[in-house]
Amino acid sequence: MAVAAPVVSAAPATAAPPPPCLTSDLALSWAPGGTAVSGGTDPGSSRTAVVALRNSGNTACLLDGFPKVTLAQGATTENLVDQRSVSHSAVTVEPGASARFTLTFRQGQSGEDGVIEPVTAIVTPPNNTASQNMRWRWGPVAEQESADPPRNFVGPVVAA
Repeated sequence: MAVAAPVVSAAPATAAPPPPCLTSDLALSWAPGGTAVSGGTDPGSSRTAVVALRNSGNTACLLDGFPKVTLAQGATTENLVDQRSVSHSAVTVEPGASARFTLTFRQGQSGEDGVIEPVTAIVTPPNNTASQNMRWRWGPVAEQESADPPRNFVGPVVAA
């Protein structure tokens, strides 16, 4: 008498996540949606600027977490801190598609102490060591100093 083997269905294979996006495969640009004004306005106000990260590579890639952003004026720099109060999850970016993140900063008054007049935003995408420079166009920024809560911070990468 033959005993039939039980039928076991295989669990569906879960696709492995795509590799992290490389800085060299990302095109960064200022995107619409922030409150920042070209050249700066209203010193002391909190402003936002949005950065788009377009996948210019040939395959999907993953962005997960917070970019590192440093505002620079020659040797003077201002490092933005991670906005940890905002939840986030990994974002898969298909070729040609974009993700984004938001910078929040306190607008400064040109010529005042404790103010940097950035020329460049140096952006390092999450899980990368290489950076890209973007021309800063939003005017003077009040330095972080020991502000609590922080005045200048970067949000996590989110779907565009």
